[in-house]
Amino acid sequence: AESCKTGAATNIIYGLALGYKSVIVPVLALGATIFVSFQLCHMFGIALAALGMLSSLSIGLTIDAYGPICDNAGGIAEMAELGSSVRHITDTLDAAGNTTAAIGKGFAIGSAALVSLA
Repeated sequence: AESCKTGAATNIIYGLALGYKSVIVPVLALGATIFVSFQLCHMFGIALAALGMLSSLSIGLTIDAYGPICDNAGGIAEMAELGSSVRHITDTLDAAGNTTAAIGKGFAIGSAALVSLA
């Protein structure tokens, strides 16, 4: 709230900095995975780690596809002029879909980093 008092640019910079803080733990976890797998089996270990991460690719793609489906359901409910209770439900599902899409994208980036090393 303090950054909003000085203007939009400060608010944007603060949001970016806060977003960068949120990736510290996943980056450290991915780095630890790369380090341990390389120490145990060299490049073969990294390849196994990448294969393990890609083995759940179908789940990741399914999660990533959930967001647009919920967004379309909300649009249909709005165009059909359904009640506000229906729109409230579709908005909740859309928020969940946006969250799952963000998780799916992070998973894709992490697996791409491991595959590029293997």
